[in-house]
Amino acid sequence: MCVASLGLAGCATGPKGVRFIDGAGGAGTKPVAQPIRQFSAAEIQTAIVGKTFQYTRSDGNGFVTYNADGTFNYQDDTKGEGTGKWETSNSLFCEIFGARAIQECGEFKNTGDAYFAAKSRLVEMKS
Repeated sequence: MCVASLGLAGCATGPKGVRFIDGAGGAGTKPVAQPIRQFSAAEIQTAIVGKTFQYTRSDGNGFVTYNADGTFNYQDDTKGEGTGKWETSNSLFCEIFGARAIQECGEFKNTGDAYFAAKSRLVEMKS
Protein backbone atom coordinates (compact mmCIF):
# COMPACT_ATOMS: atom_id res chain seq x y z
CA MET A 1 0.00 0.00 0.00
CA CYS A 2 2.75 2.44 0.90
CA VAL A 3 4.47 1.79 -2.40
CA ALA A 4 1.29 2.47 -4.37
CA SER A 5 0.59 5.77 -2.59
CA LEU A 6 4.17 6.92 -3.11
CA GLY A 7 3.86 6.12 -6.79
CA LEU A 8 0.73 8.26 -7.08
CA ALA A 9 2.36 11.19 -5.31
CA GLY A 10 5.22 11.06 -7.77
CA CYS A 11 2.80 11.21 -10.69
CA ALA A 12 0.86 14.23 -9.45
CA THR A 13 0.66 17.07 -11.95
CA GLY A 14 0.28 20.80 -11.45
CA PRO A 15 2.43 23.53 -9.94
CA LYS A 16 5.02 22.55 -7.39
CA GLY A 17 6.65 24.65 -4.71
CA VAL A 18 5.33 27.85 -3.19
CA ARG A 19 2.64 29.81 -5.00
CA PHE A 20 1.81 33.45 -4.36
CA ILE A 21 -1.82 34.38 -4.71
CA ASP A 22 -3.20 37.91 -4.61
CA GLY A 23 -6.26 38.87 -2.55
CA ALA A 24 -8.53 38.10 -5.52
CA GLY A 25 -7.77 34.38 -5.36
CA GLY A 26 -5.15 34.58 -8.06
CA ALA A 27 -7.45 36.31 -10.56
CA GLY A 28 -5.78 39.74 -10.23
CA THR A 29 -3.34 41.30 -12.62
CA LYS A 30 0.35 41.86 -12.15
CA PRO A 31 1.46 45.42 -11.39
CA VAL A 32 2.55 47.28 -14.48
CA ALA A 33 5.82 49.18 -14.32
CA GLN A 34 5.34 52.92 -14.59
CA PRO A 35 7.78 55.06 -16.54
CA ILE A 36 9.96 57.48 -14.58
CA ARG A 37 8.47 60.94 -15.09
CA GLN A 38 8.88 64.45 -13.82
CA PHE A 39 6.30 65.78 -11.35
CA SER A 40 4.43 69.06 -11.68
CA ALA A 41 4.75 71.64 -8.88
CA ALA A 42 1.38 70.57 -7.43
CA GLU A 43 2.38 66.89 -7.52
CA ILE A 44 5.68 67.67 -5.77
CA GLN A 45 3.86 69.47 -2.96
CA THR A 46 1.40 66.59 -2.54
CA ALA A 47 4.28 64.09 -2.48
CA ILE A 48 6.38 65.77 0.24
CA VAL A 49 4.46 68.23 2.45
CA GLY A 50 4.06 66.96 6.00
CA LYS A 51 6.10 63.84 5.37
CA THR A 52 9.44 62.61 6.65
CA PHE A 53 11.99 60.98 4.36
CA GLN A 54 15.34 59.30 4.75
CA TYR A 55 17.65 61.12 2.35
CA THR A 56 20.87 60.17 0.66
CA ARG A 57 23.08 62.83 -0.94
CA SER A 58 26.67 62.95 -2.09
CA ASP A 59 27.45 65.20 0.90
CA GLY A 60 25.42 63.47 3.62
CA ASN A 61 22.62 61.20 4.78
CA GLY A 62 19.84 61.60 7.29
CA PHE A 63 16.19 62.44 7.73
CA VAL A 64 14.20 65.42 6.43
CA THR A 65 10.64 66.64 7.03
CA TYR A 66 9.11 69.06 4.51
CA ASN A 67 6.70 71.73 5.79
CA ALA A 68 3.89 73.44 3.87
CA ASP A 69 5.47 76.89 4.38
CA GLY A 70 8.46 76.04 2.14
CA THR A 71 10.84 75.11 4.96
CA PHE A 72 12.24 71.78 6.07
CA ASN A 73 13.98 70.36 9.12
CA TYR A 74 16.71 67.80 8.78
CA GLN A 75 18.88 65.59 10.95
CA ASP A 76 22.10 64.69 9.14
CA ASP A 77 24.09 61.66 10.27
CA THR A 78 27.34 63.67 10.51
CA LYS A 79 26.37 67.37 10.39
CA GLY A 80 23.59 67.24 12.96
CA GLU A 81 20.31 69.19 12.92
CA GLY A 82 19.46 72.03 10.60
CA THR A 83 16.80 73.80 8.60
CA GLY A 84 16.44 74.73 4.98
CA LYS A 85 14.06 76.02 2.36
CA TRP A 86 12.40 74.37 -0.59
CA GLU A 87 10.30 75.55 -3.51
CA THR A 88 8.89 74.34 -6.79
CA SER A 89 8.66 76.05 -10.13
CA ASN A 90 6.92 74.20 -12.95
CA SER A 91 8.54 70.75 -12.69
CA LEU A 92 11.73 71.91 -10.93
CA PHE A 93 12.41 71.28 -7.27
CA CYS A 94 14.83 73.60 -5.47
CA GLU A 95 16.24 73.36 -1.96
CA ILE A 96 18.77 75.10 0.24
CA PHE A 97 20.33 73.14 3.12
CA GLY A 98 21.37 75.58 5.85
CA ALA A 99 21.71 79.36 5.94
CA ARG A 100 24.84 79.75 3.76
CA ALA A 101 24.26 76.97 1.27
CA ILE A 102 23.75 77.44 -2.45
CA GLN A 103 20.31 76.74 -3.87
CA GLU A 104 20.23 73.44 -5.76
CA CYS A 105 17.53 72.81 -8.36
CA GLY A 106 16.68 69.78 -10.41
CA GLU A 107 14.00 67.46 -11.60
CA PHE A 108 11.69 65.74 -9.15
CA LYS A 109 11.07 62.12 -10.17
CA ASN A 110 9.68 58.93 -8.72
CA THR A 111 11.15 55.51 -9.45
CA GLY A 112 8.49 53.54 -7.59
CA ASP A 113 10.45 53.02 -4.38
CA ALA A 114 12.07 56.44 -4.00
CA TYR A 115 11.90 60.06 -5.10
CA PHE A 116 14.79 61.91 -6.66
CA ALA A 117 14.61 65.59 -5.73
CA ALA A 118 17.36 67.81 -7.14
CA LYS A 119 20.47 66.12 -5.62
CA SER A 120 18.68 64.03 -2.97
CA ARG A 121 17.30 60.51 -3.02
CA LEU A 122 14.24 60.39 -0.74
CA VAL A 123 12.62 57.31 0.74
CA GLU A 124 9.40 58.04 2.65
CA MET A 125 9.32 56.89 6.28
CA LYS A 126 6.04 55.08 6.92
CA SER A 127 4.73 54.73 10.46
